[in-house]
Amino acid sequence: MNRMAILAVSICSVSLCFAQIQPVVTGNQGSGSVDWSERFISAVGIGSPSPNMPARPSAERAAQQLALRNALETIKGMYLNSSTTVSNFMVQSDVVSTSVSGFLKGFEKEGRTRYMDDGTVEVTMKIPLDGVGGLGESLIGASLTEQPAISKFEGNKAPEETIFTGLIIDCKGLKIKPALSPRILDESGREVYGSAYVSREWAIKNGIVGYAKDEAMAIKLVDRIGDTPGKIKAQKVHGENSTDVVISAADAADVRSASANLKFLSECRVILIID
Repeated sequence: MNRMAILAVSICSVSLCFAQIQPVVTGNQGSGSVDWSERFISAVGIGSPSPNMPARPSAERAAQQLALRNALETIKGMYLNSSTTVSNFMVQSDVVSTSVSGFLKGFEKEGRTRYMDDGTVEVTMKIPLDGVGGLGESLIGASLTEQPAISKFEGNKAPEETIFTGLIIDCKGLKIKPALSPRILDESGREVYGSAYVSREWAIKNGIVGYAKDEAMAIKLVDRIGDTPGKIKAQKVHGENSTDVVISAADAADVRSASANLKFLSECRVILIID
């Protein structure tokens, strides 16, 4: 019997899926928060009216500017990978810093606006992590090639081929931290999955990995992991920032057993279940 279980996924209606999805994986960073499951940043700004300008428009403009500043601090606090924060990455690269700042300046408000009785205005910005021209493209797009850099598996392979449409890795209890570009390693430290396995198009579209709060939530994401994903239990967390995952040698061999599995990896069809 193969060591990796195949999940049978039922197709449900869109409305039912949304109704059953529970609160999402969220991490507080800076002055805002990151919803790593729905993949957006939320930041709030509160503005007061200027005495020399029309009250409501000036207060709203001030609130928007503060929300964007808070969003930038939130972005800087995110982990890029196991050794680098976004803040460090922006310091290292003027191109990345300019790109992120330009993206935020051109961002059109998406969220909600609340008008208070005292004339102040509260604006909540909702900024997506993924998408063409978006934040993900600014932060990881430049480092990726159109086609994956890795075109064949290295390392031990299971003798029996098993083909998956995606991969769900249970990392519960390991205190893993979400990141834009995490890796999956085998017990010897060899990479099973990471940025070198993905195509630029798919990474920008969906992010290198998805995150879910529990298995029930993960298996509903059929558009991402397909009808027959493999399910793995992670062994431990790895890296300075605790963003990378180590899986067993046997599970790694199963992933590598079929060259066809490179396709789902290139399309970023990987979900990590975290606390």
